Amino acid sequence: MVFLGCKQQGSDKQEQTDKKGETLELAVSHPQSLQPQYRIKLTGELQPQESVALFSKVKGFVRQIHVDVGDYVQKGQLLARMEAPEMDVQSTSDRAKQHQLVANYEVSKLRYKRLHDVDGRKKGAISALELERAYGDMLRDSAAVVEAGGAYQKSKYMEDYLLIRAPFSGVITQRNFSTGALLGDSGIPMFNLVANDKLKLKVVVPEVHGQAVSDSTVAEFQVLSIPNRTFTTKLKRNAKFIDPTTRSLSLEFEVPNGDKSLIGGDFADVQLSLKRAQKTMFVPKEAVVNAQSGVFVIRVGEDGKTERVPVRLGISHENLVEVFGPITTEDRVVNRASEELTDGKVVKALMK
Repeated sequence: MVFLGCKQQGSDKQEQTDKKGETLELAVSHPQSLQPQYRIKLTGELQPQESVALFSKVKGFVRQIHVDVGDYVQKGQLLARMEAPEMDVQSTSDRAKQHQLVANYEVSKLRYKRLHDVDGRKKGAISALELERAYGDMLRDSAAVVEAGGAYQKSKYMEDYLLIRAPFSGVITQRNFSTGALLGDSGIPMFNLVANDKLKLKVVVPEVHGQAVSDSTVAEFQVLSIPNRTFTTKLKRNAKFIDPTTRSLSLEFEVPNGDKSLIGGDFADVQLSLKRAQKTMFVPKEAVVNAQSGVFVIRVGEDGKTERVPVRLGISHENLVEVFGPITTEDRVVNRASEELTDGKVVKALMK
């Protein structure tokens, strides 16, 4: 009856009590600062360690093809031979010019030697101007021979462009032309070559797990083609950069494949073993409220009043969940929170 008579002054207190007029009792606990090791499941892709599209270096016809799809080739092996008649003509012309200039040089050299010998036996028999002119002709013809030799060597090097060789050992995965085809600027490669002796497993990790990746991170994966076998590999390359478009971190794991059991291009089900670089806060899973207004936990202050604290969620660990927000291990967080529990409500905190 006293409470009814003082309704105006005691309305707030009534809202903070249960139906029997008693203060609401809530189980609370301190957030835990932990650094657990955890695992996440992701999808990865196996790619060849090396892959290249091979084009013809010059415009010409395909004269010979020595390999086909599926063939294993060694580094430097001849894959195909091109044919370019105009290059043959140029090489022959450069060679003939070189021979002509060598002959000219021999003549000018012999003439200078004879004049020099005559002048040596009888001073004044040959004028100094004539002797100098003969010497100059010999030097000019000598330089012309060197230049012609360079042009001929260039033609020979260009002929090497007619040979398409494997830049590394691997498997031919594509052949796009046949003998007699004209290759030019179509932009279509003649061969595709991949190295399958080693593969790289590419995995994209969400931003929230980026700081948990270390040089010792290990990946276990399976592929659909070998479902009963699990492969293990260590981290080889870490981009150490969050892609602004996908908000993710790119990782590469090196996978030995000497027995050729794995195939480049396969998708893989990957499990990563991760650990945060430093300790983070964990609260009971039921302490987190995911409402339309946002994600939050409810903290009970020293005055016994509730306060909603916005947080971001991380990983789950046993019956706990990782949270990021302005909370400490000294705070008291309601173990089983709900959206109906508003700010400023006076409760009795029971430490569990």
